[in-house]
Amino acid sequence: MQYCSVNGQQQTDIEVTDRGLAYGDGLFTTAKIVDGQIVLLDKHIERLTLGCQQLKLTAPVMANLTEQLQSVAKAYPLAVLKVMITAGSGGRGYSRIGLSESATNVIIMVSDFPSHYSALAQQGINLGDSKQQLSSSPMLAGLKHLNRLEQVLLKAELDDRIEDDLIVTNCQGNVIEAISANLFYWLDGQLCTPDLSSSGVNGIIRQAILAKYQHINVSQIKLSELKQAQGMFICNSLMGIIPVKTYNNRILAMDDVQRLQKQMTGFI
Repeated sequence: MQYCSVNGQQQTDIEVTDRGLAYGDGLFTTAKIVDGQIVLLDKHIERLTLGCQQLKLTAPVMANLTEQLQSVAKAYPLAVLKVMITAGSGGRGYSRIGLSESATNVIIMVSDFPSHYSALAQQGINLGDSKQQLSSSPMLAGLKHLNRLEQVLLKAELDDRIEDDLIVTNCQGNVIEAISANLFYWLDGQLCTPDLSSSGVNGIIRQAILAKYQHINVSQIKLSELKQAQGMFICNSLMGIIPVKTYNNRILAMDDVQRLQKQMTGFI
């Protein structure tokens, strides 16, 4: 980690009573810094704003947060920016009763950028199916909240596998996403992505692609149907668009993905 601040003060400590630690009571976003600029900063601020509304958290003044993030980012040619907002300390058990409006904590961290993402974007990855499933929770669907235990367990599974990443279904058997990235695929010539109304994270790159290409089919799909896909990619704010070269050892075409990568240059 190259930088860390809590509520504007450079430090790496928080109260042990923080609700983010105790209950995962908060949310976060992760962005890419390039040449001192935060890629899609406005979308990350929007994510934090809407997330605070969804979790009924007292949001920081976003204009001030934007200015602070821009100031921090200036020092880094290429890095990872993470912003966490927690409910702070207080309340009665799970209840937030008694929690002051000023309790909210804003944590900003800057870390090294993963060096292998550039190669993966060119070479593609090998993708498999996870043996585990995500829960369904319309209350939290789409939100990048601080409770990432499912992803921790999925990463533990991946550590014992030979694939580069895994596709995860929810408890209804619907395809949702990769471990920490959204999924797109071509089926009978149609670009598609899973419906995330009950599970998963509505990633910022996913949003950008959906905004640019209005014809994308967003629907529920089972693994049995996904086996017919002709092409695939995964995406998130750090890795960008990563082609899938094999899915369950089946070779996939990467031409459509590479064309889309070029078309999205400048957008992500």
